[in-house]
Amino acid sequence: MLILIAEDEAPARNELRYTLEELAPDASFFEAANGQEALDIVEREPIEVAFLDIRMPGLDGLAVAATIMEKPNPPLIVFTTAYDEHALQAFELAALDYVVKPFDERRLAQTLERVRLALSERTALAQRQIGVQGYLQATAPLPRLWAQQENESWVLLDYQDVLWVVAENGRVYVQTASHGKLLVRQTLKELEIRLGLHQFTRVHKSYLVNLAHVAELSPWFSGTFVIRMADEGRTQIPLSRSYAARFRKLTGWDE
Repeated sequence: MLILIAEDEAPARNELRYTLEELAPDASFFEAANGQEALDIVEREPIEVAFLDIRMPGLDGLAVAATIMEKPNPPLIVFTTAYDEHALQAFELAALDYVVKPFDERRLAQTLERVRLALSERTALAQRQIGVQGYLQATAPLPRLWAQQENESWVLLDYQDVLWVVAENGRVYVQTASHGKLLVRQTLKELEIRLGLHQFTRVHKSYLVNLAHVAELSPWFSGTFVIRMADEGRTQIPLSRSYAARFRKLTGWDE
């Protein structure tokens, strides 16, 4: 069993790993001190279960879960938190399990039993995916985004006013229907996670697009395609091969 522990506090991370090693001596462990490290590990390793601290600096456990649940065969999710059980009733439906700090060995033993059962019954995994995604969507923050105009004033945008997002010259901009091109503070990766629950998807290393504003898809060269957006100028955005499969799935496109 390959287990990821994502926890920003080293004492809690060490405590959890020590107890899990006692309960699952055959397991291999990976550790992450923040959400981005957790995503990097899941990207390169076939993690089977991820223990995610809900509150971490930068990308928290919910944001990490939202991202990794989009993988073809995502790991099982176990949330770790200092919240009491009453506040976590919803997690029982959204994730495989949750554990409360300070960690209790008997409670972790129950969690590992659930993990082993779920891993042996892979058909149950798809239902867990739907549960986590539904919970994350229900608890997503207000769908608004601050962006800066050329006069340095700030505009609070509705997500659906954003046509696409582009990274240029070390900065990130949103192209909007009502305010033109505006500067944002977030990275493209952060916006990919934040907007992923609102019909946005990555189509190129430098672009996110709002699927509600895609107009056409045209062949380009060497088997690649270009997306034409539904703005007045029918702006062309490249669709990279590495993102084509997800675009195809989300839009129902069949070549």
